[in-house]
Amino acid sequence: MAKSAYYLPETDGGKLGFLKNFALKLPGYATALGITPAEVTSVVNDAVAFKYILTMNEGYKTDKQEVSKYKDTMRDGPVGTSMGPWPTPSPLPAAPALVEAGIFARIRKMVGRIKNHPAYNKGIGEDLGIVGDEQTIDIPNLKPALKYRLDAGRPLIIWLKGPADSIDIYVDRKDGKGFVYLANDSQPDYLDTFPIPAGVTTAVWDYKAVYRIGDDPVGQFSEPIQVTVTRKTGN
Repeated sequence: MAKSAYYLPETDGGKLGFLKNFALKLPGYATALGITPAEVTSVVNDAVAFKYILTMNEGYKTDKQEVSKYKDTMRDGPVGTSMGPWPTPSPLPAAPALVEAGIFARIRKMVGRIKNHPAYNKGIGEDLGIVGDEQTIDIPNLKPALKYRLDAGRPLIIWLKGPADSIDIYVDRKDGKGFVYLANDSQPDYLDTFPIPAGVTTAVWDYKAVYRIGDDPVGQFSEPIQVTVTRKTGN
């Protein structure tokens, strides 16, 4: 089975690369697709601003490492070690114009308009970077791998989305019912807020899951995981 991947990358660096290409190519299609000059300018400004804040963020990371190293040497270095000059912040280019929050929420809304425009075609979509690559999915062997951690004593079921649209989660609360349907989750991860039965401080629950593409469960069930949950202090 082939399935189109989501066009927008997950990482900040990937999103920046997408946004730079989108801002560069959009003016050439704007009139035909009903995108106003003001909207084009907004996208260009968003690309410049996002690049700037990522550059600032990386600079701050480097500065923090340098200051920490300097601090450690000052605190614990051998007597007589030359400290050198105080660390100084990394230089930044001039700050661009501020933009509103929600850059990629705006982009997703605009992409939706573009794809619904009568003048849109796949060639335009590929040039703008708004068409995901085709993925071949091995449906029979598609299988979630569940992990977990406790969040205030409650199970946080950790899973990777992969090529699926969502996941169906089942739970066995050791009440004689066996595994029963718990929830469909489309965005990792899932927090189970079911209360621990009265009169006990801990409970052992098992979880398993199966992927879903569209409306259909697909592939194989995950291996079950066992979670010991604890009552929050004071509850």
